[in-house]
Amino acid sequence: MQTQRLGQRQLFTMLRGNLEKRMIKQYNETRDVSSVIEYAVAILVRHALVVADFSFMCRDLIRELFLTAAPCAALRRFSVFFEDYFESEEWAAVVARLYKNEDDYLAITEEARLYRKYLEDKDPTRTDGLADHQFILKSIFKGGNGRKHTWLLKDAHPTKNLEEIAGALQILPLLSIFETNGVRKFTEFVDFLRYANIPDLHYAKVQEEQAESVAEAPVKAEAKAENKKMDTPQAPQTAESVKKAKKDVPEVKHNELKELPATASSDLPLTKDSVPPERRRGGKTVLEEVSEAPESADQDLPPEKAPRGDSQNTWQKLFAMGGRKSKESSFGKSIEQIEKERDERKKERRLTKIIGRRGKG
Repeated sequence: MQTQRLGQRQLFTMLRGNLEKRMIKQYNETRDVSSVIEYAVAILVRHALVVADFSFMCRDLIRELFLTAAPCAALRRFSVFFEDYFESEEWAAVVARLYKNEDDYLAITEEARLYRKYLEDKDPTRTDGLADHQFILKSIFKGGNGRKHTWLLKDAHPTKNLEEIAGALQILPLLSIFETNGVRKFTEFVDFLRYANIPDLHYAKVQEEQAESVAEAPVKAEAKAENKKMDTPQAPQTAESVKKAKKDVPEVKHNELKELPATASSDLPLTKDSVPPERRRGGKTVLEEVSEAPESADQDLPPEKAPRGDSQNTWQKLFAMGGRKSKESSFGKSIEQIEKERDERKKERRLTKIIGRRGKG
């Protein structure tokens, strides 16, 4: 696939390295000497109007064309623009090869020799109030259809004067490579305006890293303060501080406590309110029945043993046997505790009877 021809956008916006590769590739594919020479002239104009360096573009190729290529109108017309590409002896050989004599040389290169001085280098350093500004060159040309059009060139040279800029721009109408749909774009130079602007914002990776470090600073400071707080030894508790802490704890009333579940352990203290509904008989609890029973003296008759699982009969027999003393001392005790105390009392009574009998004998 053949490489597309270079146009205005490529010649005045591409970077030096890419542009040089495109020119060499274009020539290798087309062998169009005239187009390559005009490309090189356009780049010389760009080098004169901008700050970036585009000098001696495709130097080896240009030298080869002037020294070996068949003479053509482009080589003869624009040769003086490339005199610096050669040594003095080489340049003499080029002139002798392209022109019949000196008069022929002067006649054909007369126009190019007038504009050559506008392509010279110049120091771009400014010392006035616009030293930190960037410049844009806005030029106006007439095309082959007679209409005016505007062309903007960024990174314009800041120290070239009016004559130097106008002289360089007047070289473009000499070139035939710039056209659209067969209509040439640069046929007559009309006017130009160079204006300065200063950047408002500038993004750089260094600034982003600084912003991240500034954002992390409060977090690190907060973490450091927290660690310092944790490392600070706490004051020992005193009687006053303990008393004050107890005051801050809200008091829980007895009637606010939740009822214990039916599956609670039998080791829990037995109270009137803690008896579950399933252990009630006739709407009354065992404790209520005991409290309503008539008072009687201590009974020595042993109760009938009931199965372990029948908790209701066990409670009834225990309290029925105990009388007032058992009733008063049974609150807050489990069944095992009550049975154990009953067995101990029986042993004491038996021991007392045995001792009493021996004393009588």
